Amino acid sequence: MDLNKLGMLTQMTFDRRVFKNLVKTYRILREDKKFNIMKYSKMLMNMVKGEKIVKFEDKYILSTFMPPFPSKAFYTNISAVEEPMNIFSQQIYAKRCAPISMYVSLTHKCPNNCLYCSAKNKNTEVDLSTTQWIKVINELQDMNTSIIGLTGGEPMVREDIFEIVKAIDKRSTAILFTSGYNLTLEKAKALKKSGLFSIGISLDSYDKEIHNKNRKDNDAFNWALKALRNAHEAGLYTMAQTVILKENLNEADLFRLFELAKENGAHEVKILEPILSGNLLNETNLQSILYDTQSRNKLIKIQHKANKIKEFPKISTFAYTESEAKFGCGAGNQHSYISASGELYPCDFIPMSFGNVRDTSVRELWKNMNFAIGIPKIGCFAQKVNRKVYEESEAGLPLDKTRSEAICSKNKSKKFPQYYRSLQ
Repeated sequence: MDLNKLGMLTQMTFDRRVFKNLVKTYRILREDKKFNIMKYSKMLMNMVKGEKIVKFEDKYILSTFMPPFPSKAFYTNISAVEEPMNIFSQQIYAKRCAPISMYVSLTHKCPNNCLYCSAKNKNTEVDLSTTQWIKVINELQDMNTSIIGLTGGEPMVREDIFEIVKAIDKRSTAILFTSGYNLTLEKAKALKKSGLFSIGISLDSYDKEIHNKNRKDNDAFNWALKALRNAHEAGLYTMAQTVILKENLNEADLFRLFELAKENGAHEVKILEPILSGNLLNETNLQSILYDTQSRNKLIKIQHKANKIKEFPKISTFAYTESEAKFGCGAGNQHSYISASGELYPCDFIPMSFGNVRDTSVRELWKNMNFAIGIPKIGCFAQKVNRKVYEESEAGLPLDKTRSEAICSKNKSKKFPQYYRSLQ
């Protein structure tokens, strides 16, 4: 274990709130005969494995794919199981009544035209109204969704953004994802006051030209840096969210990006990989863009090395989080997505609809989708099925529930990721 993590764990050990809430969590889980103190210790260590722990305000960020600890949202996640008894067993076999996180696309409208954006093929859809989104948020919280992410398109183009954020109470952690467009200090403070906990601001490179080229906008880089500073000053947990193309997987360049993000107020850099969707469907040179196993392993090594450097922000990658060594891909189980027009998808990048929230409750739609998806998968589900999904779409086959269930049935996982296996 590196010294930075050891120091943070020592700090947590002497934090009375941490101790109190560890005991509270233990008491919730101990009614399960399969639960014991050894498995509790292993569960906690698995959560922080490969992670840099960050203290923010009075909470600890173990992983941004989970709610902060301690918090009401953390207990919402524990409670997100099908039955009130044997909670531990249900959690370790991924028998959930709600995803850990649900991202909702408030709009597909956006001033950018990013190379890898999954919303670009949906920008003719009609957005849900303020009232409809608030109803959806209430349903998500009632079914124990512990993280609600507000995304797009560009969510900051909606004039009702503060009203929507206010609808999310402390049962869930509220996160907003933006290009930085229109994020003044005044608006960042208003978002914090409305109850926003965290914000992810797109920053694809330390190089201004690369960032602007990805977005096809010459002001995008300046927006991003200013937005990071404004978010930090407003008291938000600030993330630089970056999509790194395969050809740009260079340790020296990434370290320069981490330094730049830290200098401009980022507590964390969250690295996504490009996924076949949006404008990438028209790209011919995908070998330099999309990852393979070797490039994912390379990125994971960079992440773990960077997280041992005290001066850097926390570094998170989907490559590690979705790997067999950690939580696996949670599309449709740990994580889900609602499009701007209300279609429920397994994740942001898989356009397989399981119904529309305008017509049916989110709880019912998600339950049916989760049953079709099965357990968390080893590796990204979207990378595995998207080419077939889009090919069938171009052939005129409808993106409906029946077709979605058929694709999921053929691609169910039979093996749990390591986090789950080690506790079973």
